[in-house]
Amino acid sequence: MNNKTLLFVILSLVFGITAVYLAQNWLKSNTPSDNTERTRSVVTVVAEVPLGTIIERKHLAVTPVPDGLIPKGAIMDITEAEGMVVKNRLYQGEVLRKERLTKKGEGSTLASLITPTMRAVTIRVNDVVGVAGFLLPGNRVDIINIITSGGLKTDIVLANVKILAIDQRASNDENKPVLVRAVTLELSLEQAETLMIAKTRGSLQLALRNPNDTAVIELAEIENKQSDVQLASIEQQSTGAIVPEEPSNEDRNTDKVLLLKGMNEREIKISNKHP
Repeated sequence: MNNKTLLFVILSLVFGITAVYLAQNWLKSNTPSDNTERTRSVVTVVAEVPLGTIIERKHLAVTPVPDGLIPKGAIMDITEAEGMVVKNRLYQGEVLRKERLTKKGEGSTLASLITPTMRAVTIRVNDVVGVAGFLLPGNRVDIINIITSGGLKTDIVLANVKILAIDQRASNDENKPVLVRAVTLELSLEQAETLMIAKTRGSLQLALRNPNDTAVIELAEIENKQSDVQLASIEQQSTGAIVPEEPSNEDRNTDKVLLLKGMNEREIKISNKHP
């Protein structure tokens, strides 16, 4: 074997090994991997579901989802979600989570949407107070108290208050202005008391907030305490009770004796002054 033949053999081996290496890399990059990520079945939403809806089986489906994409609090069994009330609008394809639902309690659906320790309070509105009908359940408002007695004055009495319902509607599936006569607000007991006091002072105006506005607003202080004299006067007027007069000095120094003779009664005053 001469030098030329030996060179061709070596070059052939090098080219062959290179070709095999490139072919293996190409096959690896174009062959689906068998090591797929583990999946689990979770409950998803098959169609858009508005706020306040009671969940039924027709709203849900079971879908396999990779472990890495399953959010915390995801519901795995349809029976866990059936009969629950939707707290926020659900969207098609969304993985259903426990914090998006609440238990249906006794009474109306609205009662189940109220946050624990909070109360639902309704106020009457018109087209101006109700921001020309642009209020929707879920919006947040500031409440301004307009006082005209003793000169014009305005106070911001409540801020960032959630609207639970407008008229008899607690869902926001219609995104168009609707003139309403009443708005139901979610308030604490202290806020409800403040609102009722503000109503007696003057009229109310709602101011719609941007949903991303988290600014803290300084609220006006409302005096809700009256003096003891005012309270006694109001109680006397309402009950018709007569406040007893303070006895005079003459009455203090005189004793009274009732003398009964037959059917007649006679009062005799006896002085108790000591010399």
